[in-house]
Amino acid sequence: MTPQQFRRLLAAPEIVVVNLLHSALSALRLALLAEHPLLDDPLSENDPPVQRRARAVLRSARHLRRALRHYRRAVDEVLSQPDDPNLPF
Repeated sequence: MTPQQFRRLLAAPEIVVVNLLHSALSALRLALLAEHPLLDDPLSENDPPVQRRARAVLRSARHLRRALRHYRRAVDEVLSQPDDPNLPF
């Protein structure tokens, strides 16, 4: 771990969990595609219910990954700002 990574961990420890969640969502996508290889194909009325739910899960996971990326960017922006010398701590 670099000193910069360590400082980031101390300032924003939740990023560890955000990164783990992002990786877990990627693994979930791969597992669902392995189980349902046609998930990337257009939706069909003949799709079984479990495949339709798997599509819904992937759609939600995609939205969550986007939200996680935005959160990481917001944290990075805050951490990149210089410290305010007027703060007492």
